[in-house]
Amino acid sequence: MTASTQAAGGKLDFKEFDQARRYQARLVKEYYANMYEAIKNGAKVAYAYVMANPIELLMVFDIVPVYPEVTSLQISYKGGAPELIGAAEEFGYSTDCCGYVKMGIGALLKGGDTVIGKIPKPDILFLGYSGCQVYIHWWEQLKYIFKTPVITVDVPYYRDFNGHVYNHDIIYVTRQLEDVVIPKLEEISGKRFDEERLKEIVYYSREAWRYWREALHMGKLVPSPIDAYFEAIYYMSVITLLRGTPEAVEFYKFLVDELRRRYEAGVGPTEREDFRIVFEGVPNYPFFRRFWGLFKRWNARAVASTYPKVAGLVDVGAFKLNPEKPIESLAEYMIHAYCNWNMIYRLKLLEQYVREYKADGVVIHSIKSCRSFSMGHGDLREYFVKEKDIPALLIDSDHVDPRYYAEAQLRNRIDAFFEELSIRKGVEV
Repeated sequence: MTASTQAAGGKLDFKEFDQARRYQARLVKEYYANMYEAIKNGAKVAYAYVMANPIELLMVFDIVPVYPEVTSLQISYKGGAPELIGAAEEFGYSTDCCGYVKMGIGALLKGGDTVIGKIPKPDILFLGYSGCQVYIHWWEQLKYIFKTPVITVDVPYYRDFNGHVYNHDIIYVTRQLEDVVIPKLEEISGKRFDEERLKEIVYYSREAWRYWREALHMGKLVPSPIDAYFEAIYYMSVITLLRGTPEAVEFYKFLVDELRRRYEAGVGPTEREDFRIVFEGVPNYPFFRRFWGLFKRWNARAVASTYPKVAGLVDVGAFKLNPEKPIESLAEYMIHAYCNWNMIYRLKLLEQYVREYKADGVVIHSIKSCRSFSMGHGDLREYFVKEKDIPALLIDSDHVDPRYYAEAQLRNRIDAFFEELSIRKGVEV
């Protein structure tokens, strides 16, 4: 133990074991600086969804991806949601409409100026996500506003109940990528498709996913060196923004090493680990730190969660990106987005997490804006409590709209849940 890792009172300084978050912040800052520089130098811009996107194909053509979902959550985290949501509702959007959509439209109504900077206009609208009908209308609205071409990929739902993607579904998506997407990207970018470059990019994506998977699996350790929900939300930004690059691979190698050092030193994101929970649902971004604090005060760590895998379920099953079959591999990856899974398989996944990660209970955070993520949450809770005798808490707020965050009510329900767990585990509170 070195002096630099020793804090007052003889305790280890957790900051010495929290360098990956700072590393991530630097990478994200560099990513946006490089993005704006590329746009300034004439690069084309594609709006894309986080889920089920073959972003590696855009990279082959040096097209800059912009993720309106990510910009919305970043704006919300910085406190800029009310103004944009208000602008969209004044324009005519319902209070029941997805907050991401309203913030995206609101930013455009405000000229693209936001608390995180200027949002660039798109040259392409890449629509490759089947999980949410509202998102399709969002892109349709943008098409009318910008007169921008839309490239559409129809992604079948994950229809099997036993972890199998049908081969004819993979072929169906592959043909769309080959016959529609690639020719359109060639036309818009003025560049020819380079399969060798795609193979290299897919290789880096595969390696980044491999280390990210290893990091997430560390939640199986007791105590867990990672909060696989609240912390993982920071870490997942690299797999979203920098997938397909050597920088992403190096970051996740660094993260895995840091988590190993945490485990060996016996430190973690809470003072100790009294409760191990599985987390389902999208976080509350406007009050993110306070929301996390409602669980930290109980020394609860999320050992597994679903949200950090919205872009693709990397930690379950045998699927891995294959650089030798890059297009077919990306097609299968697109089918594996979490919100593309049927409810039976989502339930099985959460059950698997409870069992394999030795969790004490399940926390389900249902958000008002997102029916794709929140549908069936009440049924999930009933199943765990009544059929499996697994403690499960259902709470609700919103991912970006601060009007639906009632902290006193959340605190009361969360406290009652952990008091129940304390009795079951015999933990003193």
